[in-house]
Amino acid sequence: MEFSIFNLMTKPVDGSTHQDVFNQMRDMTRMVDDAGFEVAWFAEHHLSNYCISPSPLMTASHMAGLTKNIKLGPAVVVMPFYEPLRLVEDICLTDQLTDGRLVLGLGTGYQPREFKKFGFEINDRLMRGLEIWDCIQQGTTTGVINFKGDHVQIEDAALSIAPVQKKIRTFAVGNSPEIRQKMIDYGAEPLTTPAFGPASIVGTARRLYSETREENGLSADGFPFAVQRYVYVAKDKEDARRAAEQVLAHARMATNMRLPEPVMNGADLDVLPFDGEPDIDTILERAIIGDAEEVTRRIVAEAREFGITHLSVFMQIASIPFADVLRSLEIFCDTVMPAVNAALAQDKEAAA
Repeated sequence: MEFSIFNLMTKPVDGSTHQDVFNQMRDMTRMVDDAGFEVAWFAEHHLSNYCISPSPLMTASHMAGLTKNIKLGPAVVVMPFYEPLRLVEDICLTDQLTDGRLVLGLGTGYQPREFKKFGFEINDRLMRGLEIWDCIQQGTTTGVINFKGDHVQIEDAALSIAPVQKKIRTFAVGNSPEIRQKMIDYGAEPLTTPAFGPASIVGTARRLYSETREENGLSADGFPFAVQRYVYVAKDKEDARRAAEQVLAHARMATNMRLPEPVMNGADLDVLPFDGEPDIDTILERAIIGDAEEVTRRIVAEAREFGITHLSVFMQIASIPFADVLRSLEIFCDTVMPAVNAALAQDKEAAA
C-alpha cells in the first residue's frame, strides 16, 4: 500500500501563528519523506482558518527544496476558481520546479462562501471544472490548448513551458457520473474522502467507480483506489478520546463552511454543533484512532475489504497539540506502516 500525508493547515484559535502552521507542515512532510511515504498533499481553501493554504501548487514547489524523494501535490486544485490557461502554466511550472515530482489532485469544490467571494456560481462548478480539466489534459500532454466550451474558450494557445513528466499522475475527488467518466477518460485515480462518515461510504464509492469501469469495458477489479482517513496513534484511551473530540471540532468547522453564510469572526470559523452530529464513541468507531496495534488492524481490514491501494493519512486534525501529532506520526512511520505492508504482502503471497 502507498501512504501519503494530508496537510490541511488549519490555523487553530489557540495563539498559533501562520508561521507556526507552515513550520509544522514542513516538519511533518520532511518526516514522512524520510519514512518513505509516496506523496505529501497540500490543501486549497480560501478566506477562513479552516485552511490557510490558498495555493497548493506554490506550497508543493516550496517543499521540493526541503524534501528528497516524496511526490508533492495539491489535494486538491479547486478547478472552477482558476483561469484555466494560467492554471495549466502553473502546473507545468510546478512540475519543473519539483523536478518531476508533481502529483495532481483535482476537484470542483464545495464551500458556497468561497464561490461567492470569487464571483462564480457554485451550481456551475461541475461543468466548469470538467472543462478546465480538459484544458489541463490538453496543455500538459500536447503543449497546446485549443478548447471551446460553455464556460471556457481558449484558441490555439501554444505553451512556452512543458512539464517534466510525459503524464502527470492524477487523483480526482468527486463521485458524480461525469467525474467518474473523466477519471476513466484521462486515467486518473479516484480519491474518496469519507470524513467522519461510516466506512460504507468507501464501499459505495468503490462500487460506483467499478460500475463506470465496466461500462467502459474495463475490469471491475484490480484498479488503484485511494482513500483519505482520519488517523491518529493514541497513547491511551484518554488521548484517543481527545483526538476524537478534535475530529468532531474539524467536522463542525467543515459543516459550518458548507452553509451559504458561515458563522465567522473575521476569518475564524465558529466551531458550532450541527444537526445529526456523531457522538465521540461513534467517531472512535469510524475514525482510525487507537494504539499502534489497533490502527494497524483497522487499516489492514479496510484495505482488504475495499481494495484500498493508497491511504492518505490526515493526522493534524483541528487543534490536536502538535507535539502529540508528531509523536503519533513517528509511531505510524516506525511501527504501523511496516506492519500494514507486511500483512498485505502476506495476503499477496497467499493469493499467488
